[in-house]
Amino acid sequence: MNWLTRTFRALSPNCKEAIRLQSEALDRPLSRMQRIGLRIHLAMCRWCSRYGKQLKFLRTAAQRCEHDHDAEQTMPPEARERIKRRLQTEINR
Repeated sequence: MNWLTRTFRALSPNCKEAIRLQSEALDRPLSRMQRIGLRIHLAMCRWCSRYGKQLKFLRTAAQRCEHDHDAEQTMPPEARERIKRRLQTEINR
């Protein structure tokens, strides 16, 4: 094993730690050494890299869903009443 490989392995976290760091990076900034180690690991490990992409996708989807839910809360009161009346007539049939 050459010195470069040994250096990368010393800086790079294992898979379990890389997964934890990817999750933490969504909530807070990582330290410089954590970012460097994570980048090294992701460059060498396709599984953790794939996990990170899936994690980002899920976060984006959840944010979109939350945004859509917020949009529903801004429905005009007249529209809400119209929907309620329509549902009530359907239930009473």
